[in-house]
Amino acid sequence: MVETQIQQAVAPAPGAVRLGRLHGVGAGRLRHCDPAPTRTDANLLASRYAQRLLEVLSGHRVCEQLTALSTEEVHDDVRTLVRRRCLLGPGGTRPVLWKVFDDSPAPGVLEVAASVRVGDRLEMLAFRLELRRAPRHRNGTWRFTALETRW
Repeated sequence: MVETQIQQAVAPAPGAVRLGRLHGVGAGRLRHCDPAPTRTDANLLASRYAQRLLEVLSGHRVCEQLTALSTEEVHDDVRTLVRRRCLLGPGGTRPVLWKVFDDSPAPGVLEVAASVRVGDRLEMLAFRLELRRAPRHRNGTWRFTALETRW
């Protein structure tokens, strides 16, 4: 019974990317009912987009570099996070991309969770990439369509 409640609390809504903490649930219980993070063949692509997003969020790249790679809603969220300066470590140290996990729930969709080391803290961010096909091009462009953080 408890495991069913935990699984329902952990499972995100279809198509949503969700990160957060479960209060009152022991890590031991959560570990055996939660599937292990995955990596697909597109993990290198996911890592590159995570690195670019991290550099923008930490102020080492300008926000405009994500304009063509994100929806307007995500771009607004990124600008807000940059203004908050939440990814600056002690003394302005640069955050480091730690681990990147991705999953492909549908063709042309990647859901990515990345852990970021900021000084002695470990932060998480999650985003969704969707492949947008251009009419005249054989290849498409991956765009950020959702972003979620704890900050």
